[in-house]
Amino acid sequence: MVINKPRIGQRLGSLVWRLLARYGQLKSRYLLPFYDLFHIGPGHAKPRGTKQPSTTLRAAQALVRRLDRRARHSAGEQLADVIRRVEAANGAVVFLPSIGWEIVNVQRVHHLAREFARRGFVSIFDSSNSYDDVSGFKEIETNLFLFRGEDALLREIPDPILWACTFNFDRRDSYPASTPTVYDWIDELSVFPYERRFLETNHTRALREANLVLSVARRLHEQAIALRPDALYLPNGVDETHFAGASMSLPDDPDISSLLGDGKPVAGFYGALAEWVDYELMEKVARLRPDWNFLLIGPALDLSVHRRSRPLLRRPNVRWIGPRTYESLPAYLQLFDVAMVPFVINEITIATSPLKLYEYFAGAKPVVSTPLPECEAYEEVLIARNADEFSCALDAALGLGRDEQFQERLRRVARENSWPTRAAFVIERFKTMTRRS
Repeated sequence: MVINKPRIGQRLGSLVWRLLARYGQLKSRYLLPFYDLFHIGPGHAKPRGTKQPSTTLRAAQALVRRLDRRARHSAGEQLADVIRRVEAANGAVVFLPSIGWEIVNVQRVHHLAREFARRGFVSIFDSSNSYDDVSGFKEIETNLFLFRGEDALLREIPDPILWACTFNFDRRDSYPASTPTVYDWIDELSVFPYERRFLETNHTRALREANLVLSVARRLHEQAIALRPDALYLPNGVDETHFAGASMSLPDDPDISSLLGDGKPVAGFYGALAEWVDYELMEKVARLRPDWNFLLIGPALDLSVHRRSRPLLRRPNVRWIGPRTYESLPAYLQLFDVAMVPFVINEITIATSPLKLYEYFAGAKPVVSTPLPECEAYEEVLIARNADEFSCALDAALGLGRDEQFQERLRRVARENSWPTRAAFVIERFKTMTRRS
């Protein structure tokens, strides 16, 4: 795609999105706890899907349109180039609006979009429900485009395959009824911050109308096949080459220097710190094991960190350092002697496929987890049901982590569950997708 010199309006629009992305980070860490403390936060009404973005996002979109009046015309010019790419490729996969691309916690949808582009498709990731810095089409890797603009532009893409989740399945109504659609059921419905009735309606429609139904966890798959016998189980995966870098240099990070300087083994966790994290369990384990250090990496996804984690974070052998980039995570993973999946057990987590599990495997790190079905499925994972079991499992895992044969077992499991393997599985099913009435 030809890249012209950015216009002044385009530069100003880009500045707006960068500032909003920074605002989003500050809001989750500082403003929401302040709102909660003084009960002055915004209302708790849940929106009906991605067609109704937040007031902040709507205002930003309107401002950017005013700043860059030529954006609509430019998007049309870009569209012609994208269509030429699609016509020369295996086809196009349009990912309906979900999360942003430029976020710290890289997710399933990002990996699949990237893998489809690498395997001969044009992937178009609709960023219209996020603060991503894009107006029109923006190529970020070969044949992988971010998009923000009018739905009518995407309808010009020839013969797309739509990739939908529960909260955005209604967005397929902008396309002809014959458009092939994948329904990717990625979480129990209560995880999504949208109105429950809206989600249930979308979910029922998706199971009935989608050409291909995928479920991320066995629990969800069991429910899906009751209504769609042709539904398929597609757990999360891993960019195995990204996390297997044994020769990667360790991070030079002052936030962890004191934690690593005393020579204690490190039990580590990375990912979103959210309601499903068992802070109470970890506090008990940290209290039982002063001979271990505990390192937590990741953003605060909700207020649970501020409401429930204080006893844990007061422990002298516990350190939460906030988020780190996806690019740097493999280096931090090398600091772990044992990796943890310390989730509470409830309706949400038993339907969860922890993406980090396969990344831990690729880094050849032994894993201790609470009894999540997707973790229990691997005999390599040590399961702990309470603090005492978790404490004992740390020692057992430490020994396994020094066993080269066990390390190779973990790497083999990672290779078998790579994102290229997942994408190849789905692409084979693209060939057989048929219209449903």
